[in-house]
Amino acid sequence: MADGWHQRYAGIERSEPKVRVVEMGPKIFTVRQANDCIPKLEENFKSLDDIRHRMKKLKGKMDVLEMLWGEEIHADSNPDHREFAHYIEDMDGLKVQYEGVGKKLAELEVVLKSVEQGLIDFYGVVDSRLVFLCWKRGEASIEHFHHLEEGFGGRQPIPSKSV
Repeated sequence: MADGWHQRYAGIERSEPKVRVVEMGPKIFTVRQANDCIPKLEENFKSLDDIRHRMKKLKGKMDVLEMLWGEEIHADSNPDHREFAHYIEDMDGLKVQYEGVGKKLAELEVVLKSVEQGLIDFYGVVDSRLVFLCWKRGEASIEHFHHLEEGFGGRQPIPSKSV
């Protein structure tokens, strides 16, 4: 029996403990708290724009080499293989940067609705009801909300008593 126990628990000291995580729910923002996030959101969207632009350019270069060479581009003997491999490394680095910006947004505890449209929602309360305080890139402040089951099209002005 000792062997069975040993095999069953071998390596347990190197494994991660199983921890039950109880999530507390989303952060609820006041309009002021949400507005305080806008400069960081603008900065992060600017970073995402830059990364996406560089990825698009890089993908264009990779596509050209793949059109010219097909699968041969992956062969070490191909004259453009090193250049292509360099582009792959650059793309991997850009993906890491992109994910890093995503983590920064997650740390702000906002809900990213669309990178392309620059849409962010914040959980908030209007008229004693849980809603999304809605912000679109370029807006100077949070002035709209929509109910959780609605999207951007359901935006309404935030009543002055909720500000």
